[in-house]
Parts: sequence; structure tokens; C-alpha cells
Amino acid sequence: MGTPGCASIGAGTLLMRIPLFAVLFASVLAAQELPEGSALMKACEEAIKRCRSLEYKTAMTSEMTRGGQTMKMGGEIVNAIVNPGKTRFESRIQGVTMLTVSDGESTWTYNSMTRQYAKKSAALGPMAMLSAMGVNSLPDTSKAKIAEKTLGAETLEMEGQKHDCWLVENHVGEFAITEPQPVTVKDFTIRYWIDKKTKLDLQMTVSMKVDAGAGDMEMLQKFTKTEMKIDQPLPDAEFTFTPPAGAQLVDNVMGAGMPNADLAGKDAAPFEVKSLEGKPYSLAALKGKPVLLDFWASWCGPCRKALPDLETLNQEFKDKGLVILGVNTGEDREAAESFLKKNPLAYPAVLSGDSGIVDAYQVTSFPTFVMIGRDGKVAAYQVGYGDVAMLRGMLAKAGVQ
Repeated sequence: MGTPGCASIGAGTLLMRIPLFAVLFASVLAAQELPEGSALMKACEEAIKRCRSLEYKTAMTSEMTRGGQTMKMGGEIVNAIVNPGKTRFESRIQGVTMLTVSDGESTWTYNSMTRQYAKKSAALGPMAMLSAMGVNSLPDTSKAKIAEKTLGAETLEMEGQKHDCWLVENHVGEFAITEPQPVTVKDFTIRYWIDKKTKLDLQMTVSMKVDAGAGDMEMLQKFTKTEMKIDQPLPDAEFTFTPPAGAQLVDNVMGAGMPNADLAGKDAAPFEVKSLEGKPYSLAALKGKPVLLDFWASWCGPCRKALPDLETLNQEFKDKGLVILGVNTGEDREAAESFLKKNPLAYPAVLSGDSGIVDAYQVTSFPTFVMIGRDGKVAAYQVGYGDVAMLRGMLAKAGVQ
């Protein structure tokens, strides 16, 4: 009689353990099935590009803590885009308005504190929103250890609706800023809540510690998007700018506007790209030659305006070794080929693709021109297009004249 009893106890124990095993197995399986963080961020970027139009408001809160004392502030940001080329970014923080607006032909920036505005013949690219939100003010973090991963799933309740989201963390780590004053940034971490349905990010937090020589200051910012409108008509007036009475036109507006990268004097970043016909071009293969990179897009008005002048310079200086590469940016092969069939170029047109050349040269606006000298250093860097004299001035800085 003892054996059946033991068998019964063993069977009961086994039956009790099966659900536990099932739960553990399901947990392991679920962890394995988490989508990659980089894939989710790419899907978010592509979702924005697919939108014919997108408009939303962002509620921003910021906390800064040092020595036990915390300072809080908040504000509102209005974002609007009409693909391709029309962009509006307007922040209102502590009574100060910062504005960047582009109609695809020109880009205006405005700072209400200084009552100054600037205008440039350039169009903002796909990364312009990130730049306008402050990414352009960060230093080169290429040497930082960046770990992008999916932490799990969370549900956000916003405006009475629940959104199932993936939570993605991008941990940049530590890096240094030299301007306007030297500081060290530690534990720089960004978290994104990406809607599983629309693939758009609905919330973002940025946390870091900043050491400026007087001890660490902890900072936490939170950005929550509301009143989102997808593929709805947006008036053209949102993407034009009328200077307020008394506003002063200046060359550069501090604290607002387009990124103003200046790589002049620095070593040119290595690159490897291919033409539409598949011919490879690299900085290494072009060593010893002056190279003019023209970052362009077919929908960009100033880019199209520059093409005839680039053709003229190509004919004039190609026998002196000048190489012009028209780097098509942010468009697929079909769009580039369709444009070039109607507007053929005598110099090579290459696709940026996943080559990393756009990030390497900090390009967020079109056109952007990078003049690389025979010594492999950036001789001149210019965002926007004025006239052929501007281009000749860039060539002269590289000794091409």
C-alpha cells in the first residue's frame, strides 16, 4: 500500500510543478521574443517618414538637483511636419519662445528673448526634429559606449486612451563637452515609449549627471506628446515666418535654430559610398584629391538651385583633380533615379544609405557642402546655398582656384 501512496504524492507534486514550469518557460520565451531596441528605433524613424503630415504638442518637465536642492521648470513644445521638407518646432519655456520653421525652400529661426531672427536658404532634413530638440548641442559621442536595448512592454494612459508601448533604453554613458564651458556628462540615458500600433514614440525621458567642477548635478527631463494628428491637412501658414514688429535680422540666433556644425580644420571622416551604378567611392581611394561633398535631396529647393553651378565648377576644375560627389540623403533609390533621369549630372551621384556618412559629417539640413582638401582635412563647411561665389570661396580654401 505504501508504494501507491508514494506514487500519488509524486504525481501530485508533478502536477503542481507543471504550471510553474509553464510560467517559467513562458517568461523565458517572452524575454527572448522582445524586439531589438535598434529595430524599434528604426521603425519609429520610418513611421515618421511615412506620415504625410504629423502634428503634436509636447509637455516638457525638467528637474535639476544639486546639494539636496531641486529646481523644477516646465514648458510646451509644438511640432509639425509635412513630408517632405516642411517643419515647425516651437518651444515655449519660462516665457521664452524658440522657433525653427522651414517651408522646404528657406529656414527661419527666432529667439523671443533677444528678439532676433535668422533666415537661411536651406531645408531641414529627416533628423531636424532631433536637432531642434537639442541633439545638435551634444558633442561627438562616437567614443561613448552606447547600449540600445528593449526593456519590456508598458501601457501608457494618455488623454483617456491606453497605448501599449515598447520601452527602449539608449544608454550613452559618459562624454565631455568643451563649449561654452568644459563639463563632463555621466550616465546619459534616454528612454522611449514606442506605440506598438503606430510605431511612433509617445514619451521620452532624458537623465544624466553633469559635473562642471562643483560636484554632480542630476538632471531629469520628461517629454510627453499629446493632441497628436496624423495625416491631417495642415495650413501652409504653419510653415512660414513673419518677423514680429521690432525683430532684428541677424546671421545667427543664439539658443535657437539650425545646428551650426563647423568641421573646418578637422580630419575628414572616412566614408565608403556607392553611385547609383554601383561604383564605389571612399575617402581613402580619393586621398590626395580635393573633394566637395554635396548633401542633397530631390525635394529640396536650394539643392536644385545649386546643381547648375556645381555642374559649372565640375567642368572648370575636374582637370585639376577636383572630385564632386552628390550625396543623395534620406531618399530611396527610386526617388533619386527618377529625379536624375530628368536632371542628369556630369559628376557622380551617390546614395548615403546606411553608410554613416550623414552622421559622420553632422548633416541635418540640405544642402550641406563639405570641402575636403588634399591633406584630408575639412577646408570648409557650409549649410545652405547662396550663389556660386560661395562655392568658389570653399574651393579656394582648399587651394582649388
